[in-house]
Amino acid sequence: MRKSVAIAAVLTAAALPCTVLAAHRVPGEWEITSQMHFTQGGVQIPPEVQAQMKARGIKLPDFTEPHTFKQCLTPEQAARDEHPDFSQDKSCTSRNASWSGSHFHADITCNGAHGPRHGVIDGTITAGGKAYSGTFRMEGDDPHMGGHYVMQGRSSGQWLGPSCGKDDP
Repeated sequence: MRKSVAIAAVLTAAALPCTVLAAHRVPGEWEITSQMHFTQGGVQIPPEVQAQMKARGIKLPDFTEPHTFKQCLTPEQAARDEHPDFSQDKSCTSRNASWSGSHFHADITCNGAHGPRHGVIDGTITAGGKAYSGTFRMEGDDPHMGGHYVMQGRSSGQWLGPSCGKDDP
């Protein structure tokens, strides 16, 4: 369970800024880079679990390292001018979500199984919708995150081209 919490934390952090900016991006294949750090708390992996991971050759996650992945943005996803589902967590909603030119801002509140969380997302689209950068901050209370935690990060995206290869819709 702790491993799934850790993975969920990384995926949440990586997905927040890049999904929020989807409405104004050019469709096609994107390369997304996200980096986060905890200013308070953090993912708690007990020593016995760390030892098991090491014995199996599993590298302990370093959540401060950049995480880069590719994402296919369909024309339908790009055409929607609405705030998206935040990191597939149905317990999250946004308030004050707005665009001002090429800048996006939203306040996020989540009330899922890992307790209440709230945060802020800010991002800017550049290069005619083919690049973006943004920041996020999320905080909440979860024993698997050391009790009260504060997570901050940056995300950026670069359009690679109109085709997503084998992942084309």
